[in-house]
Amino acid sequence: MIDAEKLKKNIEEIQERIEKACLRSGRKTSEVKLLGATKGVDVRTIKLANEFGVKIFGENRVQEFLPKYNELPHLEWHFIGRLQTNKIKYIYDKVLLIHSIEKVEQIQELEKRCSKEDRKIDVLIEVNIGGEISKGGVLPDNIEVLIERICECKHVILKGFMTIPPIEEDEKKLRQYFRKMKEIFENYKKLNYNNVKIEELSMGMSNDFEVAIEEGATLVRIGTKLFGERPKI
Repeated sequence: MIDAEKLKKNIEEIQERIEKACLRSGRKTSEVKLLGATKGVDVRTIKLANEFGVKIFGENRVQEFLPKYNELPHLEWHFIGRLQTNKIKYIYDKVLLIHSIEKVEQIQELEKRCSKEDRKIDVLIEVNIGGEISKGGVLPDNIEVLIERICECKHVILKGFMTIPPIEEDEKKLRQYFRKMKEIFENYKKLNYNNVKIEELSMGMSNDFEVAIEEGATLVRIGTKLFGERPKI
């Protein structure tokens, strides 16, 4: 696992690159939040990352998240991976934001669980901006169906969108995906829906976060560039 000195250096470099991307695009650094994607990262390293300035952490898998949460319940946790409806009962009361809503059934289950405890849960709709069969998320044309269902809820709050664009070496083509996502974000932000407060646009990972920031991301999810290569799980 990565040593403390290297981790500290990585975090400082990422924060500096975020600042520069914000500067290039005329944005304030405070408009962009850094999420450490901790898939395959041990508890000790997560603690160190928190001490070095990372405030938000995201997990992809419920079974990996739960033991980490039990050790570090005071951290701000997000769920960023594909989420099976039958796993929602394990996380709905432990994470601040779920990035990967893509089905009406997920919304119904969250509403059922949260209504029993009269608690609210913030969510993002995952948008499959490239229309890739291998990836999760809804196509842009199907966003409305999920929003209509959220509008009927009392405990599920839509805070925005998340996307993972196709892997693209051509920066111009990559930028178009982020730009299209930003347009969707802005269009829905203008509309007045019940239980919808569009604020977050989660897009950009280790290899493309600077382009994502330049195109409007408010939250970037960085794993490898912070924690190094991790074993495949």
